[in-house]
Amino acid sequence: MPLIAPARALPSDGTSTRVDERTWSVTAAEGPRSRIRFDASGGPAVLLDLDAGERRLLPADGSSRVELTGSGACWLLPPSPDAAEPAWHIVADGTIELRGDQDRRTVVVHAGTATVVAHRARPHADVDGAEFILDLPGAAPLADALAGFYWGTVLPCVVERTTAAGYPDPDGYVISTLADKYVGTYPDVDHEFQIKGRMAWGSHTDQDVVRRMIDLQLRLMREDPQQLWRDPCAVQPDGDREYHVRRNSADGSQNAVMFLVTGNVEVLESAWLYYARTKDTRWLRDRIEDLEGAASCVVDCVDRLGRLWSDVYYEDQVIKDGRETMAASLAANSFELLAELEDVLGRTEQGGGYRELAGRLGAAVRAPLPGGHWDEENRRFVDWVDRSGRAHDHIHLLANVLPALFGHADAAQSEHVLALVERELDEFQRFPTFLAARVQDYTDDEIGDGGPYDLCAAGRYWCWDAAFWSWRRDGVMLRQQLETVAAQGASEGYVMGERYDMGHVYYADGSNWHGAAHYYEYPCVYAWVLFAEYLGVRASLTADLRVAPRVVGSGTVRLGQRAYELTYRIDEDGFELVNDADSTRTFELDLSALGSTGTAAGTGTGDAVAPLTVALGPGESFRIGLANPAAQVPTGGRA
Repeated sequence: MPLIAPARALPSDGTSTRVDERTWSVTAAEGPRSRIRFDASGGPAVLLDLDAGERRLLPADGSSRVELTGSGACWLLPPSPDAAEPAWHIVADGTIELRGDQDRRTVVVHAGTATVVAHRARPHADVDGAEFILDLPGAAPLADALAGFYWGTVLPCVVERTTAAGYPDPDGYVISTLADKYVGTYPDVDHEFQIKGRMAWGSHTDQDVVRRMIDLQLRLMREDPQQLWRDPCAVQPDGDREYHVRRNSADGSQNAVMFLVTGNVEVLESAWLYYARTKDTRWLRDRIEDLEGAASCVVDCVDRLGRLWSDVYYEDQVIKDGRETMAASLAANSFELLAELEDVLGRTEQGGGYRELAGRLGAAVRAPLPGGHWDEENRRFVDWVDRSGRAHDHIHLLANVLPALFGHADAAQSEHVLALVERELDEFQRFPTFLAARVQDYTDDEIGDGGPYDLCAAGRYWCWDAAFWSWRRDGVMLRQQLETVAAQGASEGYVMGERYDMGHVYYADGSNWHGAAHYYEYPCVYAWVLFAEYLGVRASLTADLRVAPRVVGSGTVRLGQRAYELTYRIDEDGFELVNDADSTRTFELDLSALGSTGTAAGTGTGDAVAPLTVALGPGESFRIGLANPAAQVPTGGRA
């Protein structure tokens, strides 16, 4: 709901002076102590703590009594995301105390002055106060969902200084559900998407949370009691670490390790994303040996033919005792990313070793059965091959699109994959994104004893499916996926479940979701897909930012977050980029999905496009025509 500008500031015992339509400066009353007290009705709150160079979150959902102390800033939100009353952002240079219960909240600012800004009920801003504007066709519900998911799920999942304050491992402790079960933190799978969502949001505070999440994983692997560098499936509140979890099939005939290498593969990508964003070489140098330790767990599972015996990857209720195509392709990609990080540090020998291993993994993926993963008869990649040599395949989406996306498939295989996706599109897109096209064909020796809930749509699958459609330069599909998730979120007050749309085969009970309630996955992945894939803004090793829009239609995007600080405009005459930061920055531009050179309707093949690199000073702009961007002369910037 748009903000209706309030007539007065948040009630306080200070003197309020209006700065603009949404902003007030509040001054403490004269007295022996400089302090300002603000009063508000009940609702969620987020307090920040900015001490000692670390930015911490202290969220409160408003459902119980709370007493928190932080510094720098506090947010007070109304209970409902559709409320007419505003959210308030209180900023002050001093200690801030938050006290409250379900009915009332009190904020005490220990400073002489404070700034108070009114926002819509779920601010179109990050937790540091940086705002975003998406003035694109159909973007209003997308922006509302982005804000609803962030303030309702992404931020409250950070419990380092609240629920987890007394836990043995509090730093980086981010939970996956705000419901009443699965109370631990889950590094082995969930951290990948928790991290991507926060990196996509781009605030300084979210970035600090990401660093602590990565450091928690690296420490847990370093402390593996078996010295195998395993990333735990879970870390429970009492400190129990579940390094090794096996599950049986529904009929008891099969057994497999859950996430044997999943977290180890993921953390390499997470570290790459963090370094590409921060360019913090000291951070990378201090952790490179731990990253190599994480990689060693995966290396130990690769045989002499370059095949990765990964067991289960992502899907904790599909029993895969063998070598999985999706896992091998993701591992090869992460080894390429690790090689790039080694290059940054001048470790050419180590980088070369990881590139060679990535090449062997990719070659094993595209090799035909029985030794490889390609089914020549059916012209697709199989899901997995078990230790008896039997191929299992119910037309798994990621097992097919990832080899094409990462270049592990040859040209003919990629063409077959594209045709397969088109043939099975209705099944894969029942809700973004379905695991497989033939979920009804999974057998009781393949389904785990916890039930078939993996055989449906989940955010973790959508994340990589969206990467595939972005690779194809298909903005229409990306927007359709975002709209589907946004509409589901809006219908439920921006609270998402874990797994979606199983009623056509399993769980025909009238609900379109199953698994954990109020789950992190879709909200985090939604942010990544919107920012990184659709709006096309992401980190780069070779520039400050890469900008590769896949948006549909003309309009303006303004992103105030610390990671972005840019505006871009698309119209019938061209594309314009403005550097809104106070420093000179470099941008890599891929505009191949825009204008007459683009493929917004989804006809792209995914062929690589060499980006155009421009450097822009503070406030400088760069404009280029879209009929043939490579032939245009830039204006207002330095190419």
